Amino acid sequence: MSDITLRPARPGDDTLLASLHARSWQHAYAGQLPAAFLHGDLDDFMAAKWAARLAEPAGTYRIAIAEVDGVAAGFVCLWPAAEPHKGVYLDNLHVLSAFQGLGLGRRLMAWAAAETQQAWPQQPMFLYVLAANKQARAVYQRMGGFETIHQDVAMPGNVTLPAMQVTWQDVPGLQALLQRQG
Repeated sequence: MSDITLRPARPGDDTLLASLHARSWQHAYAGQLPAAFLHGDLDDFMAAKWAARLAEPAGTYRIAIAEVDGVAAGFVCLWPAAEPHKGVYLDNLHVLSAFQGLGLGRRLMAWAAAETQQAWPQQPMFLYVLAANKQARAVYQRMGGFETIHQDVAMPGNVTLPAMQVTWQDVPGLQALLQRQG
C-alpha cells in the first residue's frame, strides 16, 4: 500500500509544478500539440507560468500537490478569479501517467470541491478539457460533471483546439459522490 498525501503548494514549488505540468502535457497532448513544442519550448513555458503564479498574492491560486511515498505525482490548481461569473475555475488537475489508477485524480478533485465549498459556498466549479481528451472527459462525466459549452481555445504552440467546459453546479453533491467512490 502506498502512502498518499496532499499538501498545499509552497513558495519555491514553482519548479516542481512546472515539471509535473510539462510531463503531464507531454503524455496527454502527444499528437494534439506540436511535438516541437512539447519537447522543446514547453519546459520554459511552464517554468515561466508557474514562477509567475507563485509570485502572485496568497489566495490568487489554491494549489495542492499529491505525493505518493514522498514523490510528487500530480497537482490541482483552483483559480477563483479567472471567470467568476461562471464559478470557481479548476484550472489544472494532472496526475502523472505512472501514478494513474491510485485514485489521485479523485483525491485531488475532492480537495478542489472542498476548497470551493468552504471558500465560495453556493458557487459552481468548472474546468475546460480538450474535446479529444476522451479519457478525462469520461472521468469528469463519472464525477457528475456536465459538458455545457463547446469552444475553440488557443493553446501554447500556436494551436487552436476544440474544448468542452465541464461544470459542477452542485459542489456539495460532487463531494458526496467522491466520498462514496473513495
